[in-house]
Amino acid sequence: AADVNDDAYADGQLALQAVAELNRLSQREEPFFLAVGFFKPHLPFVAPEKYWNLYDESKINPPPNYYVPHNAPSESIHASGELRAYAGVPGKGPVSDQMARKLIHGYYACVSYTDAQVGKLLDELDKLKLTENTIVVLWGDHGWNLGEHTLWCKHSCYETSMHIPLIIRVPGIAGGKRIKGLTESIDIYPSLCELA
Repeated sequence: AADVNDDAYADGQLALQAVAELNRLSQREEPFFLAVGFFKPHLPFVAPEKYWNLYDESKINPPPNYYVPHNAPSESIHASGELRAYAGVPGKGPVSDQMARKLIHGYYACVSYTDAQVGKLLDELDKLKLTENTIVVLWGDHGWNLGEHTLWCKHSCYETSMHIPLIIRVPGIAGGKRIKGLTESIDIYPSLCELA
């Protein structure tokens, strides 16, 4: 199958729209706030072929904790209902190792696709000479299980569901630091206000 452009999918279209909006906002004198929400890597795992080709599926394995934890409450293991709604996925029970590899591969492809869309926005900030005057926050709304503890998707209290990506780039503050303190999404708004 022929590869398609990034904008064949909704997130690629969204990136194009956000780039256009950055150009419009850059013409104004006052500060601006722009929120851009990408759909991927949410299900279904569809992305242009070039992002799938970044990964060798034969080298992808289920996670090392691909089992129910010893003495875990039964309520902590859900049926992965969000995944079960898709064709070809068994209605209950474990997925095959082959399907697990394909799902993990799809997730990786979608993360790389989204990463490329974020890169387009960051590149546009550079092009418009806004990088040194713009705070950028990248975060996700939840974690994602890729077979850990036999779980797929979200909706659990295990760390794979509870941890989210959160990256903040602030002009004048050296990057590359990892903070181990507890942070919640609700902390983003007051932090942005203080930084602004």
